[in-house]
Amino acid sequence: MYLTRKRLGRQLAKEYPVKCDLVMPIPDSGNYAALGFAEQSDMPYEVGMIRNHYVGRTFIQPSQFIRDFRVKIKLNPIKDIIKGKELAIVEDSIVRGTTSKARVKTIKEAGAKKVHMRISCPPIKFPCFYGIDFPTKKELIAANLTIREIRDFMELDSLCYLSLDGMLESMLLPGCEFCTACFNGEYPTQIPKKISKNMLERRG
Repeated sequence: MYLTRKRLGRQLAKEYPVKCDLVMPIPDSGNYAALGFAEQSDMPYEVGMIRNHYVGRTFIQPSQFIRDFRVKIKLNPIKDIIKGKELAIVEDSIVRGTTSKARVKTIKEAGAKKVHMRISCPPIKFPCFYGIDFPTKKELIAANLTIREIRDFMELDSLCYLSLDGMLESMLLPGCEFCTACFNGEYPTQIPKKISKNMLERRG
């Protein structure tokens, strides 16, 4: 997984290069992709935010209030690293967008001059029916906004996602079939009609 995430970061840097003062991950999920991005871009890698490991994954929390609260205490910026810098921020995904928006705000409040975000997977546009707790389609930001609109919503200087082909090419398991339903809506199994109708109606 470590090598794969680095490869995703390298591919992301090839597809959407940007010159900044440093590359910074959103810990912990963005750590290794950011390292690959930095190596491919020949830019310094710095950990500019420290994660509180006693806070769980924010995007699966039951309410927006709890998600917002946990975002505030989950990651703490290191101002001496961030202040006055133009940053390339690497994250593994954007689900609702509210968590990422809060993190960008925190980074800017710490004094970042510019913030460019790079995402090491394609936009998540469809819900998952296979056990991953992705929210309804109505809540998925990429299902409702263009990349430019997401960039403006999060007040970023630029925003780019890894392509689906680039993601699959980065995998270290040639010949295996990967589920890409949350990216392109092509589900590998047929969803029972009753379940499909109820769930899709809830998902908009």
